[in-house]
Amino acid sequence: MSLNAIFEIGFLMGLIGSVHCIGMCGPLVMALPIAQQTNFQKWKSILLYHAGKISSYTILGILLGLFGSQLPLYGVQENLSIVMGSIMLLYVVYVFVNKPKFIPSFLQFNLLYTFIVKKMGQLFKSKNRAVFYFIGILNGLLPCGMIYVALTSALATQNILQGGLIMTFFGIGTMPALIMVAIGGQYFGINIRKKIQNLLPIFIFTVGVLLILRGMNLGIPFISPHLGIGVDKISCHN
Repeated sequence: MSLNAIFEIGFLMGLIGSVHCIGMCGPLVMALPIAQQTNFQKWKSILLYHAGKISSYTILGILLGLFGSQLPLYGVQENLSIVMGSIMLLYVVYVFVNKPKFIPSFLQFNLLYTFIVKKMGQLFKSKNRAVFYFIGILNGLLPCGMIYVALTSALATQNILQGGLIMTFFGIGTMPALIMVAIGGQYFGINIRKKIQNLLPIFIFTVGVLLILRGMNLGIPFISPHLGIGVDKISCHN
């Protein structure tokens, strides 16, 4: 699979994931103890936080890519864009249309969530600047539906390097919106975050359709150009 395809899929999912993060993780980002810091220190702390989060995503991507390499998922990697677009559409239908009242316990990770939040609370009290990196690492491990979708793409690459890269680009895609929240959090009150959350299924559905079209290589400029997705691929097995 081309690096361009990996970047495109990972970054698009991250960009959409950041919309979800504004509603779910926005309060956490706004709570980062940077109020008394200089502008330079604030940027350093925020970038350390995102570096930690991306580190977690990358490690998870490597592990899922390794696991996927052991599975007989023939033809999935070559059509990853179409597969991920389809999964995103199913995610919208299941979560936002079906609105299930019962969520399987293995998808809730309540004990993990409680443990991570407790550890993050302890780190918030530290005066050490490096603590922002570890806060980011823990934040990247919090259970989240959009992360599950992204990790599915890492699994489908069936490749350690590609799995890690796609999650790295996913993390980079989440940065712009969350940096805006961290710097200008006062402009993202609860009402605005609720409105953004209401628009989330539309964004996910749109990106899902776009990924499917781009994976089909229809030759449509900007929408479905001939990018080589599903035709040429880089393999680390050779």
